[in-house]
Amino acid sequence: MILEYSTERGDAPEGLAPLLEATARACVEAEGLTVPVYASLQLIGDEEIHVVNRETRGVDRPTDVLSFPTVSYPQGTARDNERRVRREYDPEMGASCLGDILVSLPRARAQAEEYGHTLKRELCYLTAHAMFHLMGYDHETEEERACMRAMEEKALRLLAPREEEMLMDDQALYDLACSMQDRSYCPYSNFHVSAALLCEDGRVFTGVNIENSSYGATICAERAAVCAAVTQGARRFTKIAIVGSTADAWPCGICRQVLAEFAAPGMEVIVGTAGKPWRKALLRDLLPEYFGPGDLGVEV
Repeated sequence: MILEYSTERGDAPEGLAPLLEATARACVEAEGLTVPVYASLQLIGDEEIHVVNRETRGVDRPTDVLSFPTVSYPQGTARDNERRVRREYDPEMGASCLGDILVSLPRARAQAEEYGHTLKRELCYLTAHAMFHLMGYDHETEEERACMRAMEEKALRLLAPREEEMLMDDQALYDLACSMQDRSYCPYSNFHVSAALLCEDGRVFTGVNIENSSYGATICAERAAVCAAVTQGARRFTKIAIVGSTADAWPCGICRQVLAEFAAPGMEVIVGTAGKPWRKALLRDLLPEYFGPGDLGVEV
């Protein structure tokens, strides 16, 4: 799978080309397509995508992503129509063209903030969504929507373990934690703490400190993130970023023990103050000789 990535926007994140190509490759793998293929993806602005949306679809507003497939699929999807895909073979590329993708960077950025994850993660999702449109998927009915969503999730699961560092590096995880500061509920201490937790499967979960008038019922940001992750089936964590509003918020003893319950070997803890540089340590150095599931013969 080859993805021809281009943009003239100066506010596009660095390192997108290999990340988005890896996303497209995961989509093709999830589809089970054996024909060598390529597609183009361009990051543009809201005004540009608004014009294209109006001229091609008759929809007079901007949108997040548009797909223009070169192959028609009378029945099934790309994997059911490999002969049709082969007809789009380009000898210069050494692959068959699936089509073109346009993504609005401002729209992607706004949606990333709304959903509480990074811009790179949102761009990966939009790329996956567009790739499956190019391969014959749609979401006009509930059944089609469920099928397409299942394929998107399958592709992103394939992507996550292979491209974890591309998708969520230390700075991206820390930035995500910073972006959650205003969601903290701390009317008593006025000390905002937010956290972003990276799981071994590539998923990221966030949490904030939630104070309570009885004090003892307060929950720390780290444990809020852990609860969100475990509720969604995650059981192995590789990294957590924790941000304090006015001082570094190193995890308390209880949070260190809770993190140790699900820590992958070498789990990293990134800590900083909002707007300032961060520091990093290994969880095992913050909680040496901790008592964990292995001591009870349990494998998490």
